[in-house]
Amino acid sequence: MTSRGFFALARGFLCAAALLVTAPILADETPQPPPPASAEEPKAEPVKLSSVPAVAAGNRAVSLPGEKSGDIQAHWSARRDYVRDRDERRADDEEQRVRALKDELGIENLFSIGAALVRESQAARAAEAAEVAVQRCKLAVEFAPALPEAHTCLARALVAENPSALKPALAELSAAASAALRDPRVSRALLANVLGVLFAGLLAAGAIFTLVLFLRYARLYAHDVHHLFPAGARRWQTRILAAVLLLLPVLLQLGPLPLLFTALLACALYAGTAELVVSLAFLGVLAASPLAAEAIGRVAAYGGPAADVWLVEHGEGTGPEIGRLQKRADEGDLAVNFALGRKAKRDGELDAAARLYQRALEVKDASPAGLAALRNNLGNVQLLQGETAKAIAQYQQAVDLRENLAASHFNLSRALAMGGVDTLEKVQAEQTRALELDRAAVDAFTGGSLQANRRANRFLMDVPLDAAQLAPLLSREEQVAAPIADEARAWLAGGLSPVFAIALPLIAAALLLALHLAGGRLRPSGRCDRCGREVCKRCDPDARPAEALCAQCVNVFIRRSGVDAAERVRKEFAVQAWHRRRRLAARLLALVSGAGHVMLGYPLRGALFLLVSGSLLASIVLWSGLTHHPIAVGSGVSWVRVGATAAAVIAVYAFCLRDLVLRQRAEEGT
Repeated sequence: MTSRGFFALARGFLCAAALLVTAPILADETPQPPPPASAEEPKAEPVKLSSVPAVAAGNRAVSLPGEKSGDIQAHWSARRDYVRDRDERRADDEEQRVRALKDELGIENLFSIGAALVRESQAARAAEAAEVAVQRCKLAVEFAPALPEAHTCLARALVAENPSALKPALAELSAAASAALRDPRVSRALLANVLGVLFAGLLAAGAIFTLVLFLRYARLYAHDVHHLFPAGARRWQTRILAAVLLLLPVLLQLGPLPLLFTALLACALYAGTAELVVSLAFLGVLAASPLAAEAIGRVAAYGGPAADVWLVEHGEGTGPEIGRLQKRADEGDLAVNFALGRKAKRDGELDAAARLYQRALEVKDASPAGLAALRNNLGNVQLLQGETAKAIAQYQQAVDLRENLAASHFNLSRALAMGGVDTLEKVQAEQTRALELDRAAVDAFTGGSLQANRRANRFLMDVPLDAAQLAPLLSREEQVAAPIADEARAWLAGGLSPVFAIALPLIAAALLLALHLAGGRLRPSGRCDRCGREVCKRCDPDARPAEALCAQCVNVFIRRSGVDAAERVRKEFAVQAWHRRRRLAARLLALVSGAGHVMLGYPLRGALFLLVSGSLLASIVLWSGLTHHPIAVGSGVSWVRVGATAAAVIAVYAFCLRDLVLRQRAEEGT
């Protein structure tokens, strides 16, 4: 053998070794024979998977998908028809085609199919076919792992089939919670509903607290207003004037909400420190309510282009979603072009994918992470088109922008492997770096095997869209929340300019604090602890405000001398009657948990109970939520939620009533 032949043979074996290390063939593909001992390397024949077309990538063949994501629904419709006709064999065949197409296209979730399987499981459970229900739910989890309802469906089906299967059911519920938190459509809708219920409950609790506080001090307020007028004024006249002062916002056409301000101001001279703190906190909440309402609206605003982009990125993308995004593609949105580009690449439309990625690269102010993802994915398209040099340049730029991006190093190793033995060291270095950065992602993509999958969507790693790239779309969507703040300001300001919306609660808070601090100089009347009458030195000099005793109680129960026995008995009956009325009023107000505590003079505890009961009431009134569920899977009323809400209401009411009764008994010494 000549020296030239020997070196040619050695070169051939080294090339084969390099390719086996960096990009070996799948086990289920036909293995390639070793290269012949020849100076010229023969062209490799394309590896055929079914009957899909192939694209030459260097001297290797990469298979493009033979079907597109739109064909999945056609297969699923055929499967549905076969199930209806009870043709199980053909239905299973269509399921296998859907499964294979999902894997070939690299689609993460088939949301519509997962939702359909959940409904099939519900029908199977209703027909008492527990085994079929479990099978449908498992298939739903397989097809749509990011669908929370698929996991909850499986949890219910497992328990229905075997009541002792609590551990796997809890595992599925945990997976459902994790999937819901990762899905911004679900997580943001859930957060908006929770915040909306808490905000409505807080406003309801503050309004009830104000009303009960006014009922507690209304008699003292009317009594002191009477002293503002000359001695000849009748009490019924002054009470009418007191009511006019209270209803002044309505008479001035400011709306009903400012009535809360006048009610609190009417109680300012008599409220204790704890009651003052709660009242000021409520006025602060009212002042911040426009901003809070707008913030909740911004959280709920996730249903337009941002949601479409997320669905296309993480699912198959339906026709309406794709159509809406294509209309926006020319507007220069990076996220829209990025998502459409990835979908076009998955479907094998490489020219369209390259065009969309190039358009996304023209967007200004893109983050380095977003540009790195774009460069990586554009390199994938160019490599599949056979433009290896351009692809390597894109991968290098992606690495320069974000060196810790494992996908770029992995793809660069695949591209360099096509250069033969001269790039062996670089290939190994890039592979090692990719594994160092994110071994889990690389193993998940390759299946933990060194064998390369020659299908286009399994040969190179795409980088998904960074959630931060949705910020421009979200900012435009969140602008729809601005009218919510305007509506809240209109409620607060009434007929005044919206500028006064925040000022009015703050002015009321300042007046409330000033009146409370001036109480020592104004010397308002108090309440007698024994009979509930007014304790007023202007009406009777014998009254003792420091001891909370009216003049009658001082004469009857303190001095005792010179008091007629019948008068003493009549006064004792009056004291007992007042305590009965007070106890009865507290019990009636306790129908709203916390109101009875406020009436008895326990404002902090009462405000806490009112907040809990107000939130529960808001959850019932807003039963459907501020934002509807993005995926209509279930139907009817959730009896689990009904039971949980009823149990919470009963528990809060029972605990509050028990605490109220114990405090009443402690006051009465029984």
